[in-house]
Amino acid sequence: MSGLVAGSGIIAIVFLTMMALPANAAQPSFDCDGAKSEVERLICGDDALADLDLRLAKDFARALARASADQVGSLKTSQRAWRAQMLKCARTDDPRGCVLDAYTKRIAQF
Repeated sequence: MSGLVAGSGIIAIVFLTMMALPANAAQPSFDCDGAKSEVERLICGDDALADLDLRLAKDFARALARASADQVGSLKTSQRAWRAQMLKCARTDDPRGCVLDAYTKRIAQF
């Protein structure tokens, strides 16, 4: 009987440990396995930033879908310019705050 009680204790510990793990970590719009820049790795490791990245990707896709043919090129150019600036956040004193601010401002533009 003591083996049964000990086994139940182990099961309880495993269950409680599993409950403490996040159910689903936020996933950004890009594959984190291919993250090359410091900022991309920061986004992959931060649920709030990953959520913002996914929201921006969806907002940008909707903006592209609504854009006229002559607006698509400028939208893509502005997104590339925004991304280049956002990647420079790695060189700031507060990379996370910089990335958070960049995403918040960009999302507001859409």
